[in-house]
Amino acid sequence: MKKLIGIMLVLLMVGMTGLMANGQQDGGAEEKIVIKLGHDNNVQTPGHAAFLKFKEIVEAESDGRIEVKIFPGGQLGSVQDMFEQTRRGDMDMSVGTTTLFTQTIPEFAVWDSFYMFDDAAHAHRVLDGKAGLELMKPLERMDLVGLGYMEIGFRNFSNSKRAIETPEDVRGLKIRGYSPMQIAAWESVGCSLTSLSWSEVFTSLQQNLIDGQECATTSFYNAKFYEAQKYWSLTRHIYTNWLWYANKSFMDGLSAADRTLVENAAKEAIAEDRRLMAAAEQETLDKLPGLGITVQDVPLETRLAMGAMMNEAVGDQIIEKCGEDIYNLVMTEIKNERQ
Repeated sequence: MKKLIGIMLVLLMVGMTGLMANGQQDGGAEEKIVIKLGHDNNVQTPGHAAFLKFKEIVEAESDGRIEVKIFPGGQLGSVQDMFEQTRRGDMDMSVGTTTLFTQTIPEFAVWDSFYMFDDAAHAHRVLDGKAGLELMKPLERMDLVGLGYMEIGFRNFSNSKRAIETPEDVRGLKIRGYSPMQIAAWESVGCSLTSLSWSEVFTSLQQNLIDGQECATTSFYNAKFYEAQKYWSLTRHIYTNWLWYANKSFMDGLSAADRTLVENAAKEAIAEDRRLMAAAEQETLDKLPGLGITVQDVPLETRLAMGAMMNEAVGDQIIEKCGEDIYNLVMTEIKNERQ
């Protein structure tokens, strides 16, 4: 009888173990993963369209097992708010320009250098390569990982006086200033700067209190600065990236297959963002001549000469923040990726 009871108990335990294993497998296959992603752009922007692409790919390739919920327009707070929420794991992913995170991650200050990239393709090679990957490592101490660099694009230069063909053409121009580093950089090439908030720029241009300003092409158009300016010079003096990052614990908790799926989908979404940004930039540039604006591509040699002067003026400030090793690494990779 004891032997019979023992055999029955063993069989019962084996059966229960099998049922539990099957239940775990079934549960694992059916378990829903929800990715909560927040950003501050409106729904009409290339960035939001790229995130919709990410959602489409992830949900299709996971057969709906992974759901992506997107919260645009700052619904979950400011860029800094969402950074902290992602750190804590209250949300899974967010995005922001690295210049907004330099107080927390000083290494990012290196991306505030002037005239780093000759064009968008040059920027993409650097950001997708050794330098960009190295600059994602500091995220790990915040329990974050980088997924890639989307973009806001280049800042360019407008004024009411003349086209910019040589470094001397900016000398004497009165322009808007908004930060100590930006002011120091532009003063090094002979500009005169007046500290103004963004909301004051249009009126100041209209009233000739300043001769020009610098911003993204779409911002120039949307703010209607073309009503008070004559020249839009493609100086490309600052490239604004848009770093996509995720909670490290969340990413580490994914299976190897799911993590690969998510990371590959992010790469495809970044490529879509860049394609849409380039199209939006060109569409805006095509409109400006009809509004009386002379659009002019500043010669590369002029840009490099201005960059040398401006970075000499602010380089020590940047190195003090990011560290000499990081600065030298990035500048070396910029040179290596220049074509």
